[in-house]
Amino acid sequence: MLQTENVQANAEDFKDRYENEQPFRKAMEEEISSLYKVIDDANLTKSDLESQMDSMRAELRDLACNHEEDVRVLYKQMAGGEMDELDAPIETNLDQILAYIRSHWERVIEKNRAETDAYLECKQAESVGSKLSREEEELESLKTECNDAGCKIQSLQAQTESIRALKRGLENSLNDARHWHDIELQNLGSVIGKLESELGDVHGDVEQQRRDYETLLGNKMRLELEIGTYHGILDGEESRYHPSMCTGASEPEGKQTPLPPHSEPSGNPALQGSNTSSP
Repeated sequence: MLQTENVQANAEDFKDRYENEQPFRKAMEEEISSLYKVIDDANLTKSDLESQMDSMRAELRDLACNHEEDVRVLYKQMAGGEMDELDAPIETNLDQILAYIRSHWERVIEKNRAETDAYLECKQAESVGSKLSREEEELESLKTECNDAGCKIQSLQAQTESIRALKRGLENSLNDARHWHDIELQNLGSVIGKLESELGDVHGDVEQQRRDYETLLGNKMRLELEIGTYHGILDGEESRYHPSMCTGASEPEGKQTPLPPHSEPSGNPALQGSNTSSP
């Protein structure tokens, strides 16, 4: 009986432990499901960031193409401009460059006009004294052509320098845009690295939770086996105990011959006589 009570107490203890473990199991399953949701959210965030990076790369390529097209258009627009000075300022604003070219050529026109007026006055003074010969006229025409050619050369040099200045400005702006995009890409890379590290931590936590869950499941199965074993032991003890009780109760009943005081007398008169005659 003591062994049976001990087995029953152990069985109740294991049953209480099993019931106490059930809320922890449910909480663990809920936490695992929430961690799966966190993993799904992290994957969605990662895909969104990758799509944003792809869109930014495409935008960077579009900006580079548009920049090249703008440079070509500006080259074509500046093809008819003329500049004389070689030390043209490096400006990134097109309005400033055009204003500088306009003011410069206004000064050049005034200078050429003054030189032309002086030259005409000198020629008129010389023509009063003597007539120019045919060779002198040809020489003057050659000088004029040389001056025109020099002006064209200067205008081409000025145009080349202006295009170079514009190119340097556009390259600077392109470098600034590339630098800004590199910074943005680095920031996105750091964010992605942080998210990947967090995702790795989440994977580690999920793996740890899975191992804990498997441990708890193994404990549960072991407890169920032990409980089944104890139930089998209890059933065997009860089946062995009940027949022994039945046999022990039948033997005293066979040995008891006297009737109890409240029992009915037997129907045999000889037995009644013997009972009355024996004081």
